[in-house]
Amino acid sequence: MMHSLNATRLLTNSSSLVCQSESSSSSSSSRRGANATYLTRVKRGGAVRMRAKRGNKNKNGGAGGGGGGVGIGLSEDTAELFEVTRTNPNMRTLEECADLLRRGGVGIIPTDTKYSFVADLNNKDAIQNLYTIKGIDSNKPLSILCRGFQDIDTYTLGFPPATRPGMADPFKLARKCLPGPYTFILPASKSLPKICLLDTSSAGHTRLSKCQQRKTIGCRLPDCEVTLALLDLLDAPLMCSTVPFDGDVQPIVMRDEYSRCAFVLDAGTDAEQLASTVIDLSIGDVPKVLRVGAGDASVWSEDGDVHVEVDDPDLAWGFA
Repeated sequence: MMHSLNATRLLTNSSSLVCQSESSSSSSSSRRGANATYLTRVKRGGAVRMRAKRGNKNKNGGAGGGGGGVGIGLSEDTAELFEVTRTNPNMRTLEECADLLRRGGVGIIPTDTKYSFVADLNNKDAIQNLYTIKGIDSNKPLSILCRGFQDIDTYTLGFPPATRPGMADPFKLARKCLPGPYTFILPASKSLPKICLLDTSSAGHTRLSKCQQRKTIGCRLPDCEVTLALLDLLDAPLMCSTVPFDGDVQPIVMRDEYSRCAFVLDAGTDAEQLASTVIDLSIGDVPKVLRVGAGDASVWSEDGDVHVEVDDPDLAWGFA
């Protein structure tokens, strides 16, 4: 029997921290090509927004992600850079990011651990583009950023029950840990789109459309107001994979390195940020620690000693 819990979401205030203005005359618009790129820089109240505006046509673009409009796909332009604070983020800015994700764009956003690539859960082209932008093979597992426990209950088979007398209940432990810096690997449910589980290593293919399916998915419920506020604007969780930078690399550097993203959401950096602690709850009756990160792994050990049980480093690779 699996547990479930109604989602509890963080409510954020819509205090305006970034003022933005863009204007163009009809005559100047007519002189720009369909794929023209130009930068605008607006600074008000100490906040800066740099934007590379794209035309409506993108020969590399995929289908839109359920939000209407033209699909963004991979761009040869510079990614848009948005700035927010980690508390009370500007909701108008987050709505712009949400719109880019709905249209099939790949973004980079902050979490309570490392910055993460994100893409629409239901958009096959967007997920393929995430792999392409990061420069990895499609056999690397991704995880999902959830809005609450209800998403975990919907897209997985839930946390396993305690199977032995005296064994700590995994669901109760998870409630103490989440929101927080943990990734839980759980059996996927039929509600999770198939594209989220495809594994190229099973058939030697590099395209997602020709691969077999995994049976598990990594789940994140981050303790980050920016992440949760963005997720609250969307209809489903986001596919995610960590941005492979160490230390206090600035988001503007991420924008330059991964310019084919649709946007980078800058909420500052922390030199001490670690990746999440990864716990596998999909096999057997004992939680398996695959990676020790920012979350306290000892709470998942019966004797308090942490035993990292990972034979394949790919099992925990890429989880934010």
